Amino acid sequence: MSGWLLLIYIVVIGGFIYLVMIRPNQKRAAEQKQMMDTMQPGSRVMLTSGLFGTIQAVGDQQMVVELAPGMAVTVVKQAIARVVPDSEEEFEYTDDHEQIEGDTAEPDAIEAAKKDVESDVETVEKTEEDAPAEPVSAEADAVAKPAEAPDFEPPADAKPAPRTRSKK
Repeated sequence: MSGWLLLIYIVVIGGFIYLVMIRPNQKRAAEQKQMMDTMQPGSRVMLTSGLFGTIQAVGDQQMVVELAPGMAVTVVKQAIARVVPDSEEEFEYTDDHEQIEGDTAEPDAIEAAKKDVESDVETVEKTEEDAPAEPVSAEADAVAKPAEAPDFEPPADAKPAPRTRSKK
């Protein structure tokens, strides 16, 4: 009787392992294969690295994905995490750079930032012109002109160091 009981335990544990571990992995693999088969040029995808792109070409093992206008990369099919539906797109992806949706800087703020940078550049140029041509102290002079290395000659009776062979 205990032989039959042991066999039933083994079958129950085997069935539990199959239902908990093996079957979900098979389902995920089948869904991934179905997604790979349905992908076609023009589909928006998210790569496993988190980058979004548009499929340009599909091969047997690789795809060409355009990440930005004029910038395409070749990736293996396994690098595609999922197809991104239009409802999940946060930003509108267009080739027209002036019509990107989302928060953008105001043109006045951009012009103000440009003027600030230009005034900072002018200030730096003025301070460089007003700076003294030569260092003022001995310390600054030593920093400005590094000392020359003295000539070194070994004594006449000095023997060269013995050569050693390193063990690899």
